[in-house]
Amino acid sequence: AGLCLNCWSLQELVSRDAGNYLILVEKILAKTKEVQERCDYDLVTPLALLFYSAVLYAPHLPPGSELLLKAARVYHGFLTWPVPYCDTSRELL
Repeated sequence: AGLCLNCWSLQELVSRDAGNYLILVEKILAKTKEVQERCDYDLVTPLALLFYSAVLYAPHLPPGSELLLKAARVYHGFLTWPVPYCDTSRELL
C-alpha cells in the first residue's frame, strides 16, 4: 500500500509538466544504480516497479533519447542476482 501511495504521489507531482517524467526516470535509474552497487536487495523490486510506472505514464520520450538503453544496461546487471531479483529485472527488460 505504501508503494502505491508513493507512486501516486510521484505521478501527481510530475504530471504538472511532461518533462518531469524524464527527470523522475533519471532519478530512479540513478537510485537503482546505487542499490546495485550496495547490493541492497530490498529496494530492487520497488524501484523496478516505480521505473516501469514512470515510463508508462511518461507522455513521450524525446527522439534520440538514450534513456531506455541506459535503463537496459542498469537492469541487465541484475540478471546475475538471485531469484526473485533477477526475475523482476528479466520481466522489466
